[in-house]
Amino acid sequence: MAKISVKKETCPNCGATTVENIVRIARGEPIKVYVRCTKCGAFVARYRVSRYTSDKPYESLLQIVRTAYPDGRFATKELEAFSDEVNREFNETIQLVEKLPDIRRLEEIIGESEP
Repeated sequence: MAKISVKKETCPNCGATTVENIVRIARGEPIKVYVRCTKCGAFVARYRVSRYTSDKPYESLLQIVRTAYPDGRFATKELEAFSDEVNREFNETIQLVEKLPDIRRLEEIIGESEP
């Protein structure tokens, strides 16, 4: 198994770990998630989503997509069914961040994990 690092997002302005995700969806662009501190409102991070996972059944997500985009041209590859593997990984990550949080900056962790 590969080495796993986990870390709670930390506000660079006030040091809080309470953050919210703000999702930006624009046709033809990757989904972007902006992370904002709920304590002081500062920008914390931005992520680009290559694949979206939800706790909704896949069929339910497809129906939502078809309703929102009746021409069917929405990239369904952006949707991934919520599965046992995702749920297991989520729970494992929560346990790790509570027991062994990585204290390094996120940029350091990402840099170490790249080939």
